[in-house]
Amino acid sequence: MDAYTGKYYIQGGEEQNATILLLKDKLSIGLRDEHGNPRIVYWPYEQIIRDNFWKRGQSIVRCGTYPVQTVEVDAKEFAENLEAILKENERSLLGRFLNKNQLRMIRMLAVFIVMLVSAYIWLVPLLAERLAKRVPVSYEEKLGDGMYNALKPSFLINSEKTAYINDFFRELNVDSKYNIRITVVNENVANAFAMPGGNIIVYDKILTGMSSYEDLAALLSHEFTHVNEKHTTRSLFRKMAASLFLSIILGDVGTLGNVIISNADDLKGLSYSRKLEKEADMNGLRLLSERKIDCNGFIRLFELLKKETAQTGGQPTEWISSHPDLEKRIASAKSSEQFNKNGVEINETLKTLFLKLRTAD
Repeated sequence: MDAYTGKYYIQGGEEQNATILLLKDKLSIGLRDEHGNPRIVYWPYEQIIRDNFWKRGQSIVRCGTYPVQTVEVDAKEFAENLEAILKENERSLLGRFLNKNQLRMIRMLAVFIVMLVSAYIWLVPLLAERLAKRVPVSYEEKLGDGMYNALKPSFLINSEKTAYINDFFRELNVDSKYNIRITVVNENVANAFAMPGGNIIVYDKILTGMSSYEDLAALLSHEFTHVNEKHTTRSLFRKMAASLFLSIILGDVGTLGNVIISNADDLKGLSYSRKLEKEADMNGLRLLSERKIDCNGFIRLFELLKKETAQTGGQPTEWISSHPDLEKRIASAKSSEQFNKNGVEINETLKTLFLKLRTAD
């Protein structure tokens, strides 16, 4: 039993000399009343306010009952011994109610829960993305058509420009297992985004800012890669991993499609990983280089979007928000071995289609 001398007082009251004992389950404070008769105040350890007991060169301990009571002891040893007792009591708290086997089971359960949460956070999205790589084209087309139909009522489709831009893409002569369908929407936002299965949406504003057909070729080759390499499907599955996880458990994978379609609006700002963005850039550069289209179209496209950001007071356009790090991507494009690898030639057909697209109502 450790005994210490110190001061005791109640909030707003006078100090009293005290003898303080550290007992097994409580603090004992020996005092004298106004008549000089001894009296004892007990503080159960669970009522002591946990704090840094050693401060201002004293051990200062408070009891949380009302009114708050305080003891002050000059010895640092008092604070250290009290802290050791409180920690020991906390460690033994479960032991009072549970035997060793029960405690072992609780620890095992805690480890299992941690592993399950970790799997939910990290493993499930990874598995969802891998599953997306194996999704048949027919399912992607069904999913993408459902998303397109969900968004279509909000679109102001420019039919004439839609016809020209599809002619433009066909002239690029890009092989794909997907039926690529591009829709031009009149919208005062510089944006373009791809859907699973082949639909690509291009907002009119991003077209009006372009100065050459190479810029449009860069945009379409980039968005085409998101479709052709299942980037959009993989990113959506990863984002909806929780719903996918529940669908598999419940044996109703069809529910996932309904969930994705109901969140079709998220496509406008869908973020891809840096790895997928780089793949889309590099594949787009390759497509342009193979057709001897000037890869500076990529550089002008990125500069256009940076300019749009400046004009909106620093607020990024939707395309920049979902395709970040433009400065790094400009540098990466310029340094790529694909950049104008095969030289540059003017494609008069693409040039003419682009001019028609720009001047269409």
